[in-house]
Amino acid sequence: MLDDPRPFYARARAEEPVFWSDALAMWVVTRYEDVQAVARDAARFSSINSISPVSVMPPPPLLEVLMQGFPVTPSLVDSDPPVHTRSRSLVTKALSLRRIATFEPILRELAERLIDRFVDQGQVEFVGAFAVPLPGNFIVDLLGLPRDHLEQVDAWISHAAAIFAGHGTLEELVEHARHFVTFQHYLADAVRDRRQNPRDDALSDIVTGADALDPPLGMAEMINMLVQTLFAGYETTAGMISAAAVELARDPELFAALRDDPGRIPAVIEESLRSASPIHAMYRTAKEDVELGGVTIRAGERLQLAFISANHDEERFEEPLRFDPGRTTPHLAFGQGPHFCIGAPLARLEGRIALEVITQRLPGLRLVPGQRLAFFPSATARRLAAVELAWDPPTTSASA
Repeated sequence: MLDDPRPFYARARAEEPVFWSDALAMWVVTRYEDVQAVARDAARFSSINSISPVSVMPPPPLLEVLMQGFPVTPSLVDSDPPVHTRSRSLVTKALSLRRIATFEPILRELAERLIDRFVDQGQVEFVGAFAVPLPGNFIVDLLGLPRDHLEQVDAWISHAAAIFAGHGTLEELVEHARHFVTFQHYLADAVRDRRQNPRDDALSDIVTGADALDPPLGMAEMINMLVQTLFAGYETTAGMISAAAVELARDPELFAALRDDPGRIPAVIEESLRSASPIHAMYRTAKEDVELGGVTIRAGERLQLAFISANHDEERFEEPLRFDPGRTTPHLAFGQGPHFCIGAPLARLEGRIALEVITQRLPGLRLVPGQRLAFFPSATARRLAAVELAWDPPTTSASA
């Protein structure tokens, strides 16, 4: 399932499109129409715990560590109104279209600088060298965090993802929790600093806006919102960029077409979003009894919205396993309804710039033979853990 969940979901769509999973203790929704309907219906489906399949009380050793930090309260993604409305308004202002319009030269300079570091080598592990640091450096810059903290922030995000997914033994989860608590206190220090020393960055805007609300956001709410903003701000975009680069490495004709006509890149980004589905699943809870896909879902029961399955539904996408930038049916990679991704315009901008720079700077892009493409384990995000890419390095003429 981690390597490639699509065959399993194809069988589910054909045989039992809404089915009960004992392993997850919830319903799994697989068809485009049903996933879209649930995502849009905030009146009957709650988004509380929408980023985690785990809804039980943590065992005492894990709870003891987590209590050294701040409570994990509903925030931007895993909340309903009015909490969702308050949090979303703050981040929407920080990522306003006016502000995004100023990002392109910054992102392009960052992408070029990242390529400069490895272009002469002819081969690199692409996820760590480019796909993560491009959106990662940008989001920490946007929030005003030190750029040299990205590697540590990325590690903390991985620990947080493991906690929310419930991945690992109790001993491993306790270790993840220790790192997660450290991350929480790091963000709390940053919030306190902005209150005392506001700057021209998105974090200052968020803190100022949060303090002006009635009632103002508490520290726990602020921290949970920032954790989700950081995760969404680069983890999913890194998944999109990695997936798009792999497609280009597999298809020299497509690579050449984009190099010669960058105007075709946005269509490739959209198909990469559909095909890779960087958010492969989210979760909902039924507020009342609901009929869906031929089954009755009782109030209080949970659902997994399998976005990667919906994005490969044969009823919506002809030959869904084929990578086809010419598709016109809209994908669900950014979700639907009130939780539609705030950062979608930024993600598309980052993806476009990434492919423009890659196609101009890495000629002959190809996959290094013999590798297995493994994925980062997460309850929500789908991203390659690593991929080795090669290209024709630039040649330097010897002087006469």
